[in-house]
Amino acid sequence: MGRPSDDCIVGVRLLEAQSADDTHPPEDSQRKPTESPAAKNSVSLPTERSLPAPKTRRDPGPSKKRPVPDLAYGDPSKALVDEAIWNLPAGDLDVFKAQLQQGRPLIEAAQSAGGQFAIIHRKIAEYTLKIEAILSESKASIDVYNAIDAPFEDAMVEIISNVKLSEMEKDRAIDCLGAFQAQVKHGLDREITPLQAHRIVRIVGDRGSWGIGRGSSEELKPAFRAVYRSVRRALDVAAPEAKDLNERLMNLYAAKSDFESLSDTAVQLAACS
Repeated sequence: MGRPSDDCIVGVRLLEAQSADDTHPPEDSQRKPTESPAAKNSVSLPTERSLPAPKTRRDPGPSKKRPVPDLAYGDPSKALVDEAIWNLPAGDLDVFKAQLQQGRPLIEAAQSAGGQFAIIHRKIAEYTLKIEAILSESKASIDVYNAIDAPFEDAMVEIISNVKLSEMEKDRAIDCLGAFQAQVKHGLDREITPLQAHRIVRIVGDRGSWGIGRGSSEELKPAFRAVYRSVRRALDVAAPEAKDLNERLMNLYAAKSDFESLSDTAVQLAACS
């Protein structure tokens, strides 16, 4: 099997220990005056009360031109509501793009963009610190085979049995998944801590582009989703005290990827060559 081209080298490493209306009376004088105005075929001029309220123009934010996200990774819209930033300007993505082109770090470029985009990046940093502090105190352990290896194996079986894929496509997808599995598991023992699992969740989320639909081939998307959900489910069970914070963080990551997908220079956190 040849080396995959665009989706296979996975740049992944574990991080060290984000009034009623007026009406005109009818001309028919025999009509009873107590008859309901609604039964008359007269046309009334709109009063102040009947005029529709003026619509307020709001910044469409990242929903404009964005693909439909895979909510298995997180809900970008919920992040804006939870962090009370849904009514703020989205941020200047042209500034973000220019800053990246000048070689500025991602976080600095995001702060220069301002608006929701800058706040999302800041909130990711804040939640990450809080969650890692909680998880570092956990004494629980997570089985690597059940949380990581099993969903990878199931995904490979699904690819092999997919009659819509050619043998070459199957080989390429299996190679790519195998390489990614090896990278995710590098240096791990048979069991991992919740803190390690948390970092793996972020790695797999990056590889799956947080469900925004870029950065991976169609046959690989179900595999990344399955591994992500498996590790995150194991993490929630092992460390329920961090579950709510972790959900907010994952939604923020999905919102960040949503914004970045609007930029021509969106950072590809897991590139293949």
